[in-house]
Amino acid sequence: MPDISKPHDKLFKGTLQHRQITLDWLKAHLPKRILKLIDISTLKMVPNELSPKWPDTLYSDVVFSCKIKGQLSYIYILAEHQSSDDEMMAFRILCYVVELMNYHLKQGHKKLPIVLPLVLYHGGKSPYPHSRAIWECFEEPKLAKKLALKPFQLIDLTVMSDEEINTHGLASVMEILFKHYREKQSPLTWLEVLLSEEKMTTIYTQVSRDYFKDVLRYFIEICGRASDLAESDDLDKSLALWLNSVPQAKEDIMTFAQQLEKRGEKRGEKRGMQQGMQQGMQQGMQQGMQQGRQETKFEIAKELLADGASKEKIKKYTGLSDQDIEVLLH
Repeated sequence: MPDISKPHDKLFKGTLQHRQITLDWLKAHLPKRILKLIDISTLKMVPNELSPKWPDTLYSDVVFSCKIKGQLSYIYILAEHQSSDDEMMAFRILCYVVELMNYHLKQGHKKLPIVLPLVLYHGGKSPYPHSRAIWECFEEPKLAKKLALKPFQLIDLTVMSDEEINTHGLASVMEILFKHYREKQSPLTWLEVLLSEEKMTTIYTQVSRDYFKDVLRYFIEICGRASDLAESDDLDKSLALWLNSVPQAKEDIMTFAQQLEKRGEKRGEKRGMQQGMQQGMQQGMQQGMQQGRQETKFEIAKELLADGASKEKIKKYTGLSDQDIEVLLH
């Protein structure tokens, strides 16, 4: 069965390679209101690599680029050659339209292009037996039309108050952390909002001990910026609040505090090494520069001596001492 597509594919693509035939075909099948928007002079077939890799050879397709109201757009033409028609054709087309839009963005464009899909059908059943609407690809078309492919639901934490977020049950812990992590003030100013004893105890004892530790780690390392906390007494105060809220988690909290302290010591050691290296480099550069200047003075003194200059003149122009000049003379 797949072999049947080869002569169809050859004729289909061979036909659309001819500009005049393509224009006639588009004029015959595109609605006039759409055709008026297309700058026909910009119509150009694009490389084959833009076409999707269908899992079989029962389809042929070509892509044209063009300008629609001055904007780069695409016309995607698919020919279905199989005798058993594809009930999911609307979904196939949707997938490739999205793929082509993604390709467009990867080329550096900032906005999505218009993609006009056309399907040429010459199957065994007449007329075409399936819906062209994507909704009919769902188990419940009416429900899908009502719920699917709509503008996404937005949860904007930046405009929510802490009080509102705290009504979201256990999910509020994550939301509070995400909302406040960019703030420069001490996390102690909002930590008490997060650490509801009932909420954190529930997370530790009923949800997951590991998740509790993930929350603690995120608070210290991201929200508290561990290196900043470690240099103030805010860390001790923060950990004390955690201990007061969830005394059952004392072992995990103290273990984490010890790990954080060790990391702080290592950072201090590393910082000391870096400072030492920087000081050494600066001293070395200074010594090198001094040595270079001294060598330059000796070179100038040698040239002055060769020209018969007096010792006093050499001292004046080079700044060398009597002892240095004596060395040159001997």
